[in-house]
Amino acid sequence: MSANFTLEADYDEAQGRRDTMEDAHCVISDAKSREEFGISDVTNKVALYGVFDGHGGVDAAIMVEKHLPKAIFSDVNFKQGDYIKALTCGFEETDKLIVTTSNQAGWMNGSTAVAALLIDTHLYVANIGDSEAVLVKVRDDGSTEPDPLTTLHKASDPGEKKRIEALGGHVFFGRVFGALAVSRSFGDSKFKMPKTSQNFVSWEPAIRSTDVTPAHKFLILACDGLWDVMTHQEAADFAQKQKAQGKSAKETAQALVRESLAKKTEDNVTCIVIYFNWDASATVAAASSNDMSVDSPADPKPAEATEPAPSSGDGFGAFSPISSENNS
Repeated sequence: MSANFTLEADYDEAQGRRDTMEDAHCVISDAKSREEFGISDVTNKVALYGVFDGHGGVDAAIMVEKHLPKAIFSDVNFKQGDYIKALTCGFEETDKLIVTTSNQAGWMNGSTAVAALLIDTHLYVANIGDSEAVLVKVRDDGSTEPDPLTTLHKASDPGEKKRIEALGGHVFFGRVFGALAVSRSFGDSKFKMPKTSQNFVSWEPAIRSTDVTPAHKFLILACDGLWDVMTHQEAADFAQKQKAQGKSAKETAQALVRESLAKKTEDNVTCIVIYFNWDASATVAAASSNDMSVDSPADPKPAEATEPAPSSGDGFGAFSPISSENNS
């Protein structure tokens, strides 16, 4: 699919009721312009967004914010167009660095993560832990259709419990060795080699990929501080109401964070909102295509999922970024 849109992306965060702020994030709407990533020669448009929710301290989350983007973009698979493998390898390399650093420095905290990589109009979302991403379609009547693109990794999940026990570990009280609620994360070195015989807590991300179409109007990334008190549908409807009122991505992110606090979330809250502002020609073309398919309907391309399973993928089209560009 070939389509044009501009990106408007921004974030907001709040410490909430916690004693400390342990979240980190990245908002990179034009990765090719960043010299440190070394991808200026890539022909595709590239953007990367991430929310990193620390626990037990902020050290791991800060390291993810600093090192994960470069680990993804510098991986050999990225320039070869194998973006799923680049994400997987980027997660692995970042976790190796965090585990080594934490063992040397003596801190044992960790971080969940959700990262959204946009290559032209193809979206790849990788996550570990319980931070989530939701891609939202908006219908002609203004109603929303949220599509969660993440997989929750909790020790209480039967599949995760089976994986941990197969390695010789234990899950009780719904936690890894009775201590950690999430079963996949960066850091948490006391549950990983070399401190243990196996990586009972895994760094391996779940990855889903899908095309972004003119029906998709925005993407929300947030930590569990938001998702603990809002469903995907509630967040989608709330954000669409803000957008319909002419609110910017920054204002919508702020509103989502305030709403989470009003709903008495017990956690830190970080939220990134990305608007896909489509050209009128793209919207008209999409509507025309839908009209032409009435007599012989075809199902839209479904999101692909991996846990993880490296493969190649290409995006199409073009976009221009409008964002609060940062990686801090």
